[in-house]
Amino acid sequence: AGKTGSVDRVPFSPVPTRTEFVAFDGGDAGEVDLGSADIVVSGGRGLGSADGFKVIREFAKAIGAAVGASRAAVDSGWIPYRHQVGLTGRTIRPKVYFACGISGQIQHLAGMSSAKAIVAINTDPDCPMMKAATLSVAADLHEVLPLVAAEIRKRKGA
Repeated sequence: AGKTGSVDRVPFSPVPTRTEFVAFDGGDAGEVDLGSADIVVSGGRGLGSADGFKVIREFAKAIGAAVGASRAAVDSGWIPYRHQVGLTGRTIRPKVYFACGISGQIQHLAGMSSAKAIVAINTDPDCPMMKAATLSVAADLHEVLPLVAAEIRKRKGA
């Protein structure tokens, strides 16, 4: 109370900007968020190529899961960094974590070992991930995942 102010009018003339909008990558539409997902299906070097993530995505879609990846898969350019799980990626705590073709290097284990249940699918029964898993499936993920996804879709009536 008792104070007064003044308004100074200053002319403003905007200058052309030197910035340019290039692109926005908001992720795939309908994709389950990795950080908040109850179920995560991750793929690693054992997928063999970027095409291997087709199997991972199909299985994840069938069970309503997020898609994750090991650093090796991201470094190979098979999947974007936003999917990376581990010390140099995201640390997650899903109810169920599917590790498909992931050997289980310590950096990756640090990012997902808080999962309530870990299912490892790998052709190498002696790899660290198989030992860390709640359930280990010594098999070719390219054979197992499509069969399980088909059975789930059948039971859902899709």
